[in-house]
Amino acid sequence: MTFSRQIAIACGALLFIGSIAARFPVSPVPDVDHVYPLEFDWTGLRVLHIGDSHVYAGLTSTLRKHLRSAGARYIPVNWIGSRSKSWVASGKLRRLLDKHSPNVVIVTLGTNAMKIRNPRKYAHWIRALVRKIGPRTCYWMGPPSLLEDRFGFNETLAEASAPCRYFDTRQMGFPKREDHHFHLTRAQGERWGTSTWEWMNSPENRPASRKESDAL
Repeated sequence: MTFSRQIAIACGALLFIGSIAARFPVSPVPDVDHVYPLEFDWTGLRVLHIGDSHVYAGLTSTLRKHLRSAGARYIPVNWIGSRSKSWVASGKLRRLLDKHSPNVVIVTLGTNAMKIRNPRKYAHWIRALVRKIGPRTCYWMGPPSLLEDRFGFNETLAEASAPCRYFDTRQMGFPKREDHHFHLTRAQGERWGTSTWEWMNSPENRPASRKESDAL
C-alpha cells in the first residue's frame, strides 16, 4: 500500500468518526448555577438519600417532613455497615438511580471508613460514587464526631466528594457516647436533619458559579 493511499484511508476514518460524533454529541457539564440555583424549588423533585445506618430514625424522619412539606418525594435507603465502595462495587447505587431517576441525591457515608489508615488511597471509591451520581444536585453529609479521626479521613472525604456540597457534621458538636456506640440518639438525629435542611437551602453555602470564579 502506497503512502498516499494510507493517508487517504486515515482521512476517511477521521471524517467517519467526526460524523458519528456529530450525531452523538457529548452533553456539556452543567453550570453550577443550574445545579445549585440561588432559590431552590423542591416542588416535584425526587430525592434519593443513601447511606449507612445513620440514615434512619431522627435524621430520616426530619428530612422526610421538610422535603414533603416542600413538595418533594423523599426516598431514603440505608445499608448498615456500608462504605462508598459498597455502593459502587455492588452496583446498588446504579440500580437505585435507574429505578428512581432522582433529581437530587443525598449521601450520608463515612463512619464505617473512619478507621482506614490510608484514606487518600481509599478516596478513589468516594470519587467513583460521585461520578455515578453524575450531573445531579448532590449533598454529602459527613460522619458525626462519634469516633476518633486518627488518620484524617474527614479532610479526605470533604475533598474527594466534590462537586457534591459537603456538610461537615463535626460542627454539630455531638459528644462521643459513653457506651462507645457510634450512633446518634433520635433527638440528635432530628437536630442533624434540621441543620442539614437549613444548610441545603442557604445560598451562602452554595458553590461559586463560573461567573463568580472568573471575577475572583
